[in-house]
Formats: sequence, C-alpha cells, structure tokens
Amino acid sequence: MPSIARNGHLLQFTDPQPEVRKNAETACDWEYADEAANLYYMATLFKDRFLDPILLTDRRRLPDPVISFENLRNRNTLAAYRLQRNPQGLLYDIIMNSQHFADETADGKPEKTWVFGKWAQYETLLHEQVHLWQQNFGKDPVKPGRSHHNKEFVGKCESIGLHPMPGVGCHTRLADGPFSVLMHEIGIAPPDLSGQTEEINIDWFKWFLDSLGTRRKGKSSLHKWTCPECGLNARMGIKDDPMIRHEPCEQKTNHAVFFVRSDGASHTIYKKNGN
Repeated sequence: MPSIARNGHLLQFTDPQPEVRKNAETACDWEYADEAANLYYMATLFKDRFLDPILLTDRRRLPDPVISFENLRNRNTLAAYRLQRNPQGLLYDIIMNSQHFADETADGKPEKTWVFGKWAQYETLLHEQVHLWQQNFGKDPVKPGRSHHNKEFVGKCESIGLHPMPGVGCHTRLADGPFSVLMHEIGIAPPDLSGQTEEINIDWFKWFLDSLGTRRKGKSSLHKWTCPECGLNARMGIKDDPMIRHEPCEQKTNHAVFFVRSDGASHTIYKKNGN
C-alpha cells in the first residue's frame, strides 16, 4: 500500500440539503414555509425535466439548491445565485428577494405571495437554477467580478424557453418552448402581455406590474446633488457635503462651481478671492 494511502485521511462528503429542505417545509411558524415547499418542489421538477434529466454513470447528479428568502436591498433584483458558501456554510444557495413578496391571508393564516405571479416566479427560479447548472456542469462557469449572464448561460436558458438579456439577465420576452409546455401541464396560465409591443426589449416582469398599476416604487438611500450651473445630477451615499467641483462649468464661468444638495431649496454660491 502506498504511504500516501496509509497516512491519509478518509474524505467524507455530506449533503445537508435534504435536512435544510425538510426544516423549511415543516416550519409551521415561518411565513415563507409554503413558498419554500412549493419552490423546492418546482426545483426538483426543473432538475428532472430540463437540467439533469438523464442519469449518467460518469458523474454525479446536479445538486439540489438551498432556497433562501432575504431582503437583497435592491428592488431591481428579483433573485440571486450565490457563487460561494452562504453565511451558514451551505453551497448552491438560491436567494429569492423578499422585497417582491406581498402579505396575504388564506384561511386566517398569513402567507407570502410573489407579486409577479406564479409564472414569473417559476421563470425566476429556473433562471437561478441555470446558474447552479452552469457552475457545476458548464464549460464556462462564472467567475466573481465577471458577467453572470454570458453566452453559455443565455444559450442554456434559450434551449429551455427562457429569454434573458445577455449581460443583464432580465427576461425580455415571456418564456415559451419547453418551459411553457410544462406550465401548461401543471395548470399555470401565462400572464396577459397583449398590450406589450413586440419591439420593446425590456424586462417583461416589471412591464407587467406597471401595466396593472401595482408596481411599488423603491426608495433610494442615496442623496441627490446637482450642479447649480448646468443642472447635472449625481447621487451619493454620504450626507455631508462631498465638495465636488464641476470642471466643465468652471471653465465656462471662470470660477469654482460646487455641487449643491438637491433638496428643492435655493442655494447661493459664495466665491472667495475669485475661486
């Protein structure tokens, strides 16, 4: 026996996902329990139908995700796939942005509902699962700091009926193809997008909420500053005066031009010694 074998340690691999899923689905006092159970079920369905339908002997199966619910502090983000381990040390974490869940009541019990509807929610989940697939089986997995929606990712999505915008990731058209066939099988009707023109190349999720007049506006925590000469605006996360000067306007006016707080009030710019 080689010495490396005699002196080595047995590698043990554990999969905590089944217990994490069981805990989420049975947490009766958790407002996201029903949503978690539904999304875990759909994740398994998507895996078996689209992402890893054939059992191969030369590799492991696609891992199942850990599904989380978290305020991602950005209303433009619907969900996210975590490339590294989450704070609990778990891999394959799909995070649904809790900002996009509305409070509902069913049979006297509070529950959460995805504001874009089930069709859009399932598009979102499958989108994030394609990230999981790419990181495990793709030839061009994403690296931190690089675009998460590269050519390989977009191509895989298109093959199953999703239409993400390259580089950006938003879905510019309602899903069709294999995805729509599965939705029909499980009784999920598509949203009515009849009013959307075919030329519009935008996120259909947000267009849909706008068309219903139910899209909530986000509140920015940034402070708005403006150039008093030309009106150019900038937003910054600091409260104190950033002391930013606008060089193009200084060249035109021959004096210092500082950005001022855009608070609806008038501001007088005092010049000292011609500066």
